[in-house]
Amino acid sequence: MEHIEALFTLARDNYILVFIIGTFASFLESFIPALPLMGIVVANSMMLGWGFGLLASTIGSCGGTYLLFLLSNKCGHFKLFKKIENNKTDKVIKWVKEQGFATLFIAYSCPFIPGCLVTIACGISGKDATSFVPAMTSGRIVMFLVASYIGNDLIGFIHSPMKIIFVSLLVLTSFLVGRKINSKIETKHNN
Repeated sequence: MEHIEALFTLARDNYILVFIIGTFASFLESFIPALPLMGIVVANSMMLGWGFGLLASTIGSCGGTYLLFLLSNKCGHFKLFKKIENNKTDKVIKWVKEQGFATLFIAYSCPFIPGCLVTIACGISGKDATSFVPAMTSGRIVMFLVASYIGNDLIGFIHSPMKIIFVSLLVLTSFLVGRKINSKIETKHNN
């Protein structure tokens, strides 16, 4: 218990440093999927508070995911990827490229789906960034909102059905708003 109290004291004394470390940790998770993203998000929420913890997690994770997308998009045509191409991988890459906002939103808002693999598949498939970024960002924000909200007041969340309903409505609203933004971007991009 002493170590946890010392950690919270350190966070209070070095707020900007904790924000930078929290942002970097969620950025790094985009490249190393073995890191516990939900643990990082909850820790950011506990150390920085609900709003700034959410902000640090979102900036780091979305920035890292977008960078990974760009790298896999640029490097997707190298010989290494040509060697692993076969009928099955071609089908998967084609399927990923055809998927719209809803599928990517769900993939990025579920903590048990490996976002790293989804990002690499989107990059290799040549998916357009204008359709990738809104879905990824919306999905990540929803997942982080829920994790930050729950991590900030876990016991209160468990005992209050209204909080559960609120989070469910928040997820639905975020999905609808993200889909609307994506359709506007695609309409603007096609014109």
